[in-house]
Amino acid sequence: MVDTSEGVQKFHQNPTPRIGGLAVFSACVVSGLFSTILGKPFGKEFLTLFAVSLPVFLAGFAEDITKKVSPKIRLLSAFVSGILVVVFLSAGLKRIDVPILDELLKNSEMFSLFFTAFALAGMANAMNIIDGFNGLAGGVSMIIFLSYAYVSFVLQDELLLYLSLIMASAIFGFLLLNFPFGKIFLGDGGSYFIGFLAGLEGVLLVNKHPEVSPWFVLMLLAYPVFETVFSIYRRKFLRGGSPFEPDAIHLHTLIYKRIIRRKYKRTHPVIRNSLTSPYLWSFQIMASIPALLFWRNTIPLVLSFLAFCFFYLWFYWRIVRFRLKM
Repeated sequence: MVDTSEGVQKFHQNPTPRIGGLAVFSACVVSGLFSTILGKPFGKEFLTLFAVSLPVFLAGFAEDITKKVSPKIRLLSAFVSGILVVVFLSAGLKRIDVPILDELLKNSEMFSLFFTAFALAGMANAMNIIDGFNGLAGGVSMIIFLSYAYVSFVLQDELLLYLSLIMASAIFGFLLLNFPFGKIFLGDGGSYFIGFLAGLEGVLLVNKHPEVSPWFVLMLLAYPVFETVFSIYRRKFLRGGSPFEPDAIHLHTLIYKRIIRRKYKRTHPVIRNSLTSPYLWSFQIMASIPALLFWRNTIPLVLSFLAFCFFYLWFYWRIVRFRLKM
């Protein structure tokens, strides 16, 4: 249950406990229990949300403990949790504002089930991919859940508002120990669980409120989602390897190696590690602002998403080619 400093994606100095995810998950379950005891109308649904996320959390947490759970098994567990979402919450996606796919989602329950499960598993994996430095995944996910909280408040959706605020609060508690000194890590259990819930809340928001554009969710999650898609393309097609094999050329890794490590040579390594995260928080803020401005309007969101993807690629290749001024 302790993370070592060995591996292509390791940039910390000392062995560190990977129990942050257990703390976040436990805080959420306890909050759900209290909601039920206090008679909140959404109490049982709240507990169901965390119950269906149990497979994806346990698979990640098992990897934290044993280091023997393969990425494929973790993804399969996330997919199982996605299927449970559709079965027990009746939360299969019915629209994503893409005409052909919308027809399939509306007319085929099986397609809706597998599409929803695939999307949720992908988001769980996406949050795990960006979990590379102190405060990175925690800060990004806090911004995401606070953005959900705003829209849920405007829509007067008590369940999603409580979910957003509880998730943001639990993650904030974790960050107190994780950023900047890295006393505790989120671990795969935490990153998979948080990513899964970030995707699940988006599905529930779109299903419950027709005025919310599905592209609001995609725009809000643009940074981890595009990081994942680009990583798969880079590993499989540019490097000819397996998309499941970790590497050390993610955007956050390049920022650390080619900006932070050079600019802060005399800074303590632990602090230097943490200085990477604000750069990526800014990426998340760049995605969240248009998402919150245009959450009802698909066309501006599509254009904003394309602009974000273009900026990401431009910034990535500028770092790769050493053209950023220090």
